[in-house]
Amino acid sequence: MPAPADIGRRNAIPILHTSGTYYEVGFDVGRTFRGIIEDFLASFTELHQTMLPAYETEAGKAAYDLTLASLQENFPQYVRELQGTADGARVPFHHLLLLHMDSIVPSAAGMVSPPASNGCSSICTNHEGQVLLGHTEDALPETLNHVYLVSAHIKEEEPQGKLGTTSEGFTALCYAGHLPGFCMGYNHHGLVYSINVIMPEKVLAGKTPRHFLCRALLSAKTMEVAQQILRDRGTGSADGFSVNMSFTRQEGDHLFHNAEVGPAEDAEGSPMSILTISPGEHLIHTNKYLRLSIPEKNELCMASSDHRHARAKECCPPETREALLDLLSDTHDTVYPFFREGGDPDFVKTVALGVFDLMERRWTIWMRNPRNTDPLLSLPLLFTWKD
Repeated sequence: MPAPADIGRRNAIPILHTSGTYYEVGFDVGRTFRGIIEDFLASFTELHQTMLPAYETEAGKAAYDLTLASLQENFPQYVRELQGTADGARVPFHHLLLLHMDSIVPSAAGMVSPPASNGCSSICTNHEGQVLLGHTEDALPETLNHVYLVSAHIKEEEPQGKLGTTSEGFTALCYAGHLPGFCMGYNHHGLVYSINVIMPEKVLAGKTPRHFLCRALLSAKTMEVAQQILRDRGTGSADGFSVNMSFTRQEGDHLFHNAEVGPAEDAEGSPMSILTISPGEHLIHTNKYLRLSIPEKNELCMASSDHRHARAKECCPPETREALLDLLSDTHDTVYPFFREGGDPDFVKTVALGVFDLMERRWTIWMRNPRNTDPLLSLPLLFTWKD
């Protein structure tokens, strides 16, 4: 009998351990998860109805080529990594790169941009004995059951790209066919972070897509380097996002930092605002700018974000692990809840929920609502690789 079309929410996630050059690691990811990547690409409506038709237009192809040229100049190692994934999975490279360009090509072609591919809520809790980063990974419904974990150690003989990287080590949650770094993860330098997508009104061809800046973050050794990556001087971000991060090896008190990043319109670097969450504080960030004054699309991201922030004010402050999990798993708002199961108008689904405990150095992941199930796995945060 053929498998059912709707397999429901699975309580499973595969993980790959791999090492090699950027291309070799990408190839191993593609080869290992070929079936998941093929299934995702076949089912992803926005690729076939919006992105590929936009790519076939003159304006869309010009925006694609301009952005790719910029990436090849600044981040050629990640282009090779993505080429490796495409080769390993035996899928067209431009299909994967279009996913990473998101709404850049459709916008250039004058087409209606895809709906926000992510939601995501992040909570930084910095209280005595409770140093936590919690995150719901929310995405378009086709992404459900199309995620995996990649634990990689990358080594190159020569410095790579504008950052001159030669070595990377990280573990990250990945969407099928996407570069690591766009969801949540950590690197061997002690950086732990999560990403919230933000949808500005304008996105820019020829700038750096946020997927690539988030991928580059996995190489950051210090907060100074992380800021350098996000600012991306000389080019700047093509679109909007925020990063919730902590460098666990820094001396002194535990600190979290929230960086809001905007598109570099008429600028040679990303507009950016950084807020530090000190001991005794916490922060909730969703999919809207809280500090940067950048026009945003008044769509699902904004409406859902407003509802989640309003609901958070009604709940206990997330000062403990229990309160943090209670909020991220909350479904009290039946239209725009924190833990999302799709519906009308909120068609987005939570595909995973993770909590980084920086005191215990563990990353715990749920694939179903924590209110109804135990975590699927708990991984130690291993900050052990050396350059």
